[in-house]
Amino acid sequence: MAIVDYRGHKVVAQSIIPGILQGDKSDSLLYGSVDNGKKISWNETFHSKVVEAAKQLHLKEHVVLDGSGNPVKLAATVECKGIVGSDDR
Repeated sequence: MAIVDYRGHKVVAQSIIPGILQGDKSDSLLYGSVDNGKKISWNETFHSKVVEAAKQLHLKEHVVLDGSGNPVKLAATVECKGIVGSDDR
């Protein structure tokens, strides 16, 4: 994602994840939540990458509770999403 400032106008530019426009988004969600934390997805590989980035940003891992009260350890906000495209990237 990038913020583009062109002739006094700011636009947010984001690439489209392959396959995201077809099917259910929750099927491709590896990390985070699409429903404000009611259900939280978590993936060890993705989490370790988020932890690396969080260290550079001086963010700490923390525990959040999903809609059922189950604890989930995250290194970003629950709104942060890790999504895998239909091309497995």
